[in-house]
Amino acid sequence: MKTAMLNSTLSKWLVPAVGFVIGLLMAAALLGQHATLWQAGLSFGIVAVYALGLRLLQSRSETASLLSGMPVDERWESINNRALSLAAQFIAVVLVVAFLATQFGGGDSMPYAWLGAAFATAYLGGILWYRARQ
Repeated sequence: MKTAMLNSTLSKWLVPAVGFVIGLLMAAALLGQHATLWQAGLSFGIVAVYALGLRLLQSRSETASLLSGMPVDERWESINNRALSLAAQFIAVVLVVAFLATQFGGGDSMPYAWLGAAFATAYLGGILWYRARQ
């Protein structure tokens, strides 16, 4: 029982904790690029408010719970899976269009090629992983 409560508490605070770390990293990166302290603080604040907002709304909003990685039931799990599939398909199309537009424009298309390769590797790796676990 204690372990279940601890896991529940940890999972509720995981997204805000990761959000705060990402916000700090973004602020540090901006400061490293000679941004003002105000710009770095704003960058951190946006991410921190989003992460904290999700945490505060988790128990009141099914959408916030889903965005926090904790779908409330099978219906929301299915909605999440379909949304992730749509997002992945959209990103794949955007990468191909960006690659082709850059190729035709004479620019360096290798960043899009590497991103496409990483996407394809992750997708195919996921297929193999989940197929082997069934």
